[in-house]
Amino acid sequence: MVLGLYQSQVTNLPALPPVRYENIFRIYSTNKNQYYYNLLKSLYIDDKIDPNKIYYMPVKAFLPWTTISYNAYGTIELWWLIILTNQIYNPVANPKVGTVLKVIRPEYLPTILNELKQALQ
Repeated sequence: MVLGLYQSQVTNLPALPPVRYENIFRIYSTNKNQYYYNLLKSLYIDDKIDPNKIYYMPVKAFLPWTTISYNAYGTIELWWLIILTNQIYNPVANPKVGTVLKVIRPEYLPTILNELKQALQ
């Protein structure tokens, strides 16, 4: 039984890119090697982020979160960070045209991702 490890620490599971949402949660398993994440823990990004660490991105067309993530970071994998940063509670609903989103500057991503991971420990 594996308890409280990250997916990258479990040798029989595939490695995930560091920007994947799953990487910040610990993974657990049953006795039958069925793995699961404890998603009952929640993440929160304070709305008082240092203004030097963010920029604002207006939504100019009806786009899914993955496309917005690609436009901001060059990857579709960070959609969840944009949602958390903007305190969006329904990730299924795409943002309306004209919405202005807060986006963490790419150079601060490693620090922010590490801080989020630490917050769940």
